[in-house]
Amino acid sequence: MSRRLRIPLFLFAVLALAVSVSAQAKKRSPRKSAPKAAAARVKVAEGKYELRDKGVAPERSFVESWELFKTGLGYDLVEQWHVGAGGGAPPSVIDVAIEFARGLHTVKMRIGTLEDRSLTCELALSEFICRGQGNETRVPMTGVYDFFSPSPWALGSIIRRAGRKPDEVTSVQLVRMAGMTPSGPRLSTFQAEVQYIGDDQIEIEGRHSAASIFEVRAPGSIPSMMIWVDADGIVLALQDSTRQDQRMELTEYKKLARF
Repeated sequence: MSRRLRIPLFLFAVLALAVSVSAQAKKRSPRKSAPKAAAARVKVAEGKYELRDKGVAPERSFVESWELFKTGLGYDLVEQWHVGAGGGAPPSVIDVAIEFARGLHTVKMRIGTLEDRSLTCELALSEFICRGQGNETRVPMTGVYDFFSPSPWALGSIIRRAGRKPDEVTSVQLVRMAGMTPSGPRLSTFQAEVQYIGDDQIEIEGRHSAASIFEVRAPGSIPSMMIWVDADGIVLALQDSTRQDQRMELTEYKKLARF
């Protein structure tokens, strides 16, 4: 008899976002690849992340399939979040699109596809802008900052700010959506620390890949997180430091071109 899978704390943000776009979160047909209309937009990688619990068949699952495209300005990521409800109910499916500048740093993220139910956030130079359900919220920002999201790709953008010396701690400025209100998305900002911990090996589809381990800490704002990345800065695995029996893992990965 299997126990119920506990969703790690950092993934509760996914569930909150799922509620905000629930109008479109029904059983969907398989995701279609983005159109190849623009010659400058070339797919360079694809894969899938899964939340796994050691030795336990999850009742409440989380799967994230994705495709990465190189563009003339940077990169486009097309994702689908499959959030299991448990009890035999079909998962909620949420479409996500992220735009990256060169270096794979997030500049825009859209969650959902229906115009009146989607959430779009932009990382402008002097402010963070988030629009949802016909409302808009802006937060003044200065200097370099990142959007904290449970997407491994958005977390990878944060890790790229850090150095790779064990005794070096990098301070990063983060902003996140903390909920929805009648007047628009509720936003909060906080400081976090990123530190290189060491090296490891991660198995993906029977192959071992070298990985660097980083820890992200922001007591009182988010749980401490361990994140494994490869030489390209791709997140291979991540976990809540307080729940080491559960990991979000890159279970499928195909690199089609250099990026």
